[in-house]
Amino acid sequence: MYPGEFETLFRRLANLFTLETIADNKAYEGKSVKRNPLTPIWDTMEGLYDCDHIDIGGGRNVSCKFFFKKTVRILFYVLLVEFEGRLFRIHEWNGKGVSELNEENINDLVRELVDSDLVDLQREYENRAEFKEDLKAISSFRNVIMHVNKKLEKTIDINTLIKRKKQIIRLLSALQQILDNMGH
Repeated sequence: MYPGEFETLFRRLANLFTLETIADNKAYEGKSVKRNPLTPIWDTMEGLYDCDHIDIGGGRNVSCKFFFKKTVRILFYVLLVEFEGRLFRIHEWNGKGVSELNEENINDLVRELVDSDLVDLQREYENRAEFKEDLKAISSFRNVIMHVNKKLEKTIDINTLIKRKKQIIRLLSALQQILDNMGH
């Protein structure tokens, strides 16, 4: 996939999941925020810091707890698959064989990248420590999305989710910059 193609594909996918697609006709108690029913769920996250439900009008609402279930998980899953693909491609282009890559753990690939001079090929992060911090956070978050079914909806608060959203988007940009500057 060429640079920009993934972003276009992801935006199309994200736009399919609107508040209207997960709304119900239940009345909810507590604090609410009003949103347009056609707003993509992905674009709504930043406005949900302290709410119990989202009012989309016409007596339809979205539970903020339900919001974290399938749709947000699916979108993060897609981003994480792209993250892994870019990470693998960087190591492959740097001389690692595919069979060797298949045997390595994501955490090992992250560690090797952070310890390499390849970090200097990106401009997204001002220093290696900041890059490493985001890589570690997303690597850990990956386990929640890929393997732990209830942790996302039960224990991860919206502020952490928003932070991970910003981190993965920034990391994807940095990884693409590294790939672009590797000269392949």
